[in-house]
Amino acid sequence: MLRNPFSVLGAFALVLVLFSAPTSAATNAKAFVKEMGDKAFSSLSEEGISDEERITRFKNLLSEAFDLPRIARFTLGRYWRTASEAQKTEFVTLFEKFVIQSYANRFQDLSGQKFVIVQSREVSSSQSLVLSKIQIPGKPSVKVNWRVRMKDAKHKVIDVIVEGISMSVTQRDEFVSVIRQTGGKVGGLINALRKKTSSN
Repeated sequence: MLRNPFSVLGAFALVLVLFSAPTSAATNAKAFVKEMGDKAFSSLSEEGISDEERITRFKNLLSEAFDLPRIARFTLGRYWRTASEAQKTEFVTLFEKFVIQSYANRFQDLSGQKFVIVQSREVSSSQSLVLSKIQIPGKPSVKVNWRVRMKDAKHKVIDVIVEGISMSVTQRDEFVSVIRQTGGKVGGLINALRKKTSSN
């Protein structure tokens, strides 16, 4: 019922306007994404590390680079307002487990691939969009854009857009669909996430 949150990622309407010169804030976001991307490629693809160690490294990187509570709230959509405080707390915890279990081991084989920052643009006073690509030998490059938010003097990723498809939007659509199929209650989604994260 629940798919990988990054397998098909929904779409933001951010197109040609993104290609003008970056501002200083966007430049800082660009440096942040470059550092995090390089760290992910070098740390998570290291040969010889155990699955447990890779998961630990991924979890730490995720916590450092992503605003998971904000992303979790977004993916719950309008149902966030109707959820109890206990449900909100558990949902955020389960969402993090869901992302880690779905994605950590996908960094095992990055041999020959290269992470390249293209450019960046400030899209609001607190947010920037960083354009990048992953170069894969013998295949077309994959475009990966990062929506980065500055809060409390720290950068955090709030969405990843692969080939025009956004993780946050697609995951919200899927979670809302699960809620509707389970009686229109947040509890139905939480139960599904409990089963999903405990079975892996």
